[in-house]
Amino acid sequence: MKKLLFPISERDYFTTMGRISYLIRDLSKAFAVELLTISKDVYDDVNNKIGGGDFPNMHVTFTESKYLPTTYDFRNDLCKIFVKYTHDIFIPGTDLKIWKTTAFDDFWGHITGCSFPEITKIDADMVLMPLMSHDDSPTEETDVFYTTIISMAREAGIKTAGYQIYPVFNTNKLMPRLMDAIIVKSEYERQYYIKTGIAPEKLHLLTDTKDIYSINTIEDTYKNKIYNSQIEIGHNELGIVVVNHGRFRPQLKEIFRVLKETGIPIVLSLVKRDFTIRDLKEDVIIEGVFIEDIKKINCRFYLVETQSLVPVVMISDIVISPTYVTPLEFATQYGKEALVYNPFYAPMPDVNGITFINNLDDLMLSVKKAYSAKQDTVGLTGIINSIL
Repeated sequence: MKKLLFPISERDYFTTMGRISYLIRDLSKAFAVELLTISKDVYDDVNNKIGGGDFPNMHVTFTESKYLPTTYDFRNDLCKIFVKYTHDIFIPGTDLKIWKTTAFDDFWGHITGCSFPEITKIDADMVLMPLMSHDDSPTEETDVFYTTIISMAREAGIKTAGYQIYPVFNTNKLMPRLMDAIIVKSEYERQYYIKTGIAPEKLHLLTDTKDIYSINTIEDTYKNKIYNSQIEIGHNELGIVVVNHGRFRPQLKEIFRVLKETGIPIVLSLVKRDFTIRDLKEDVIIEGVFIEDIKKINCRFYLVETQSLVPVVMISDIVISPTYVTPLEFATQYGKEALVYNPFYAPMPDVNGITFINNLDDLMLSVKKAYSAKQDTVGLTGIINSIL
């Protein structure tokens, strides 16, 4: 199993509200992952979020910096070394030696006594680290931490990849050029780097919405539901939510029949509507009318209470209903495919991003297209595999 090292500072971790820990958790399903941090708060937060889970391939390590005293004699020796190695370097187009233009108080300001003696080597196949922003300068400790990791990785021939957290305009100019690969969240970020001289083949566009949100600085309380650990939907599965209805039972049976005929591996959630028909409660109707149809589908099946609608929609890919209901509008706002299937509806254009379908062939086609689109999404696991 390939090994990944994830060094991260306190600021870079908490700027994502700690969501990046879930990304690392998911990566540990395919790789042996070590999160290395210099912050006790980060160490504790990661363990609080996912420490109780069964993730044997994920390890969290806390390392502390050590400070060594720096004397004036040490400063003078460093200055002499600097002059020795730059004495024949001139400012282009002049006869002025570069060391003569150096302000040695500034030179001294770039000398640090901070070090990480516990970091002696990089035991990984790849290092993934956030690209620092110059808008809010990193602490001395963070700067040395990342520099130590990058230097050791490059000397050992270990691949390094930087991922974009902050606005691309404020990215440190040198750091991206030290990376073997850069992972961006949008086509605009990709084009920005190309314009600054980064080779296109070094740039990898992340399109998986969950992975993108995990390294995003803007929080959305609805999107937080995608970390639902009770129902997990794999990349090769299609998450489908079907909204139950008290009257359109024949249409629902047709929907289930189409899902069976697709042959696609499905995670099916049937959302209850809390209705009673005469003396029959909804659960009894579902058991008597739909359950045999559902058993024929290549799926994992969940019967979901109404109050759990939002969490299940957020982790799924398609929402299907036999009539126009509000959850469809919610689904489209978060990039989900929303379909109304009812053969009694006349053909009509999309409304609020919701597609109206009145025949089984089109329903089948829509489901297969959604599955194909999901297979085309690029997640961090796929990017890492392509780099390694």
